[in-house]
Amino acid sequence: MTRQVPAVMAAALCLLFVSSTSHAQQAVFTDASGKIETGIFYGSSARSSHPTLTIPVSGDWVVIGGGGYTDWQSHGGYGSHLTASFPDSNFSSWTVYSKDHMTNDPCIIYGYALAIRVQGLTRNQLLQHVRMTQAVSAYVSYPNTIAFVDTGYTLLGCGFNDVSFGLGNMAVDSYPFNNTGCYAEGKDHDAVSPGTMSSFAIGIRTSLPGVGNVVNAIQNSLSSYSSHPQASASVPFGYALSGGGADATYYGIGQLLWKNMPMVNGTWSAGSKDHLVLDPGYVRAYAIGVTVQ
Repeated sequence: MTRQVPAVMAAALCLLFVSSTSHAQQAVFTDASGKIETGIFYGSSARSSHPTLTIPVSGDWVVIGGGGYTDWQSHGGYGSHLTASFPDSNFSSWTVYSKDHMTNDPCIIYGYALAIRVQGLTRNQLLQHVRMTQAVSAYVSYPNTIAFVDTGYTLLGCGFNDVSFGLGNMAVDSYPFNNTGCYAEGKDHDAVSPGTMSSFAIGIRTSLPGVGNVVNAIQNSLSSYSSHPQASASVPFGYALSGGGADATYYGIGQLLWKNMPMVNGTWSAGSKDHLVLDPGYVRAYAIGVTVQ
């Protein structure tokens, strides 16, 4: 099932400043053309077994991506695993969810919203050139789906929402697929708990009037083999970070995502983990960059 909603997006490469205030702008990047800026906005949740967080943006910024991580490692916990990372319908905020599983481990979720602005365009003007497509899976134990941007649009970012009941279904994948789509997958873990996975693909009109042609480039990096693998991917020189993703690979009961987020140095970071049962694996990080030609 697919559904379209007006959206927005772009990216950046030159770091201008950094701050640490909750819900503040943490970094700004500019692509090689100087026509696109992207900003990272930051927030943190209360400590909870099922923490949730919405990170708003202000001014002319339009939300195009985002992500987050949980602080389970800081206190030697069992883990809190990502279940959602998606924009609101007005593209003015990004929301992230996580949960512990079968063992109590209240955590803080740290969230990041990626937003764009384009030289010469107001927020309302830019919104006319952005579109978000959503695809929804069947209700199963291992839900997965792919959302594609429309013809004539350039992929900027990906999001997901794994909805379940009972013990819960959690994310294992959310990443760009073939430069034009976003793949998302979830799973139950050591107990039957079906869910429905939604994947979100955010795109911008490739030929942007008065600006130029917006093109993307996607690069990835694979972690080492580990129970708690982590990886980081960068965008090519001259491209601005607009989105990214994570892909966990496992061979037994499974690995679950706990980190999938943009970094203030213009890279994308991913982390997964086994849970309660030993099952080493890999995680691949993806970074989407955009520029105007």
